[in-house]
Amino acid sequence: MSTSPALHRKVAQHLRERIESGVIEPGSRLPSERVLAEQFDVSRVTVRQALKDLEAAGLVTVVMGARWVRGQPPAPTPARPADRDEAESIEEGATGLVSFSDLASANGLTSSSKVLKCLTRASSLDEADLLGVAPGAPVVDLVRLRYLDGIPTLIDFSLIPEQLAPGLGDHDFTTASLYSTLSEQYGLHAVRADCVIEARGATADIAENLGLAPGDPVLGIVQTTFDENRRVVQWCRSVYRGDRYRFRAALQGQAGRAHRHQSAAEPTGRGPAPHIARLYP
Repeated sequence: MSTSPALHRKVAQHLRERIESGVIEPGSRLPSERVLAEQFDVSRVTVRQALKDLEAAGLVTVVMGARWVRGQPPAPTPARPADRDEAESIEEGATGLVSFSDLASANGLTSSSKVLKCLTRASSLDEADLLGVAPGAPVVDLVRLRYLDGIPTLIDFSLIPEQLAPGLGDHDFTTASLYSTLSEQYGLHAVRADCVIEARGATADIAENLGLAPGDPVLGIVQTTFDENRRVVQWCRSVYRGDRYRFRAALQGQAGRAHRHQSAAEPTGRGPAPHIARLYP
């Protein structure tokens, strides 16, 4: 693969034409440096210089360290290595329940939301069972598209028992944190959550909101959150872009119990309940 100075100008010109013609839409991400290098049969050094030329021209920018995206630069964020071929994704570790806003801030990112739906309505039989309320009891149905530095990262579908948080639907969750609102306004403190994690392909509506193609990988997390009185304060289904989010769990072994018979729920080498942290939106 050549690294001739003239090559990066050819790569930059090709990408410029695709951007200016609309083939690459505003706000969409460019392929990774590795993919572009293979496409043009050049080195990644050449691709990187071409991208820098486009950045200088205001056609692309770096988001979260490595992803090159057409459009205006987001708010400044702490410097990150720029030579990875994939964008750095946000990671949640085994540190307990953490709000999306706090997790973003801890990573030097800015979170924001677009409310797709917020209404108070009667619960269905299945929803009542999930929330531990009577069928038909009012629930707040909140759906938000969440962003990191202006990049769509997840869609969150939340149900909250209205009897625990009267008037919750009147809050502006474009800027307000659901976690903080429940805690500060209603005294509902999340102390435990049960969650199920599943990788799957994006449906057409999810893909459209997250800037993906249908079938692209997403991470789905279904969570039931409890307060100190063991009441369900929220049920939610969150769908994350697979390239923007990592989940980390600490699994504890059973020291000194290696010879005890293990049940199906306690496979050999793992404790009965791995310490798992989950984002509380």
